[in-house]
Amino acid sequence: MINKLSRFEKDFHIAQNRFPKLNYRWDKKNKQWVIAGQLDICDTKGIYWDTFDIRILVQQSYPFCVPILIERSKIIPRDIDWHISQGGVCCYDIEHNLIAMSKRGINLVDFIATKIYPYFANQLYKKAEKKYAGSEYAHYLSGVIQYYCEEHHLQNEQSIIKLLQCILDKSGITRNDKCPCGSGMKTKHCHQSSIDTIKSLGYTKIKADLNEIASFYTKKNND
Repeated sequence: MINKLSRFEKDFHIAQNRFPKLNYRWDKKNKQWVIAGQLDICDTKGIYWDTFDIRILVQQSYPFCVPILIERSKIIPRDIDWHISQGGVCCYDIEHNLIAMSKRGINLVDFIATKIYPYFANQLYKKAEKKYAGSEYAHYLSGVIQYYCEEHHLQNEQSIIKLLQCILDKSGITRNDKCPCGSGMKTKHCHQSSIDTIKSLGYTKIKADLNEIASFYTKKNND
């Protein structure tokens, strides 16, 4: 009897055509797929820059998961400002984007091409130019506030707090209500897409963000 390939295996074989130095195995103990090998990085003109030795840990729940990326070649300085831990675990995007991504489901080829490859290319760019090619998220709460302002076009902490509270209370956010952001427009013409994305983060995450941002906002205005 021929064993059928899992969705991960099918997707990996497609990904391997584009990234031929990567291989995979099933980690029975931890119940996850382990992608291992080298990833060659080139610039936009196809000029070779460097090669990273990497591991990608993909949970059994694939495609509904957040893979863990580990850099083993130690090309990247082990420093928080380089978005990497001492053990080589890479912070390739803010947690909020990763949670939303996992809820939609990832495609392995797109994930490597749009998340992992740009992360390493940008690290090499920073090594050469002393700065990232584009913007980066700040650390800790500042990064969370930045996420809501930049990704969801909210103006300040007050507008973030109001929107998150409405989502948690399940009030004033129907499609035909006036948008909680205060624009005067109906939600469906304003922040409907953002509200749907934020909802996908889950009650616990939204509540934690609300509490932290509200506490920060109160303290800032009392100082």
